[in-house]
Amino acid sequence: MNCYIVQRDNSCFIIDPGYQKERIHNYIQTKGYNVKGILLTHGHIDHIEALDCFDVPVYIHKLEYPILVDNYQNGFAFFEKEPSYTFDSLDIELIDEGTLIPLGDEHFEVIHTPGHTLGSVCFKIGHEIYTGDTLFIGSVGKWDRSTGDINELKDSVLRLMDGHHDFMLIHPGHGKSSIIGLKKQFNHFYREWSSTTLALPNSE
Repeated sequence: MNCYIVQRDNSCFIIDPGYQKERIHNYIQTKGYNVKGILLTHGHIDHIEALDCFDVPVYIHKLEYPILVDNYQNGFAFFEKEPSYTFDSLDIELIDEGTLIPLGDEHFEVIHTPGHTLGSVCFKIGHEIYTGDTLFIGSVGKWDRSTGDINELKDSVLRLMDGHHDFMLIHPGHGKSSIIGLKKQFNHFYREWSSTTLALPNSE
């Protein structure tokens, strides 16, 4: 999965620290950044396993919090793993649609995009959106996980794609970044969903 470090001046936020805790920590220490917080697009194991890489506030949607702290829903139990931290030890900040999180002279805007999970969100800052497992270059996130819903995912994808300029840069939780205009051409889910109200039977 993709972990992002978004930096302005000497401050940064970490988005979805899934793995390689030491690598994340060492990179930021080398750069001398001041970590303001950790932003979670959702609460699955591959996005949260290195959640304790820094002792800073963790921002997650209020509807996703029960998934985050449940080892059966977040995936730790499925992979027979234990987190290296306790959720009670984390400084959790609950967010919602439209929450603004400042970074330098800018801010992240929270966009609630349910579908992959009930509390999935995207983070928009400037001309960039970090989409987690909601939207990829040619596909969308799975909807067969706990609290997933294909109809909500469809609405979220159409809202993201149609509600922003074609040159908006999209950074997904897996795979390469691209602009919305290219996704409109090559994402077959978007092309299908933008022309019909029928849900597709299977995810990728």
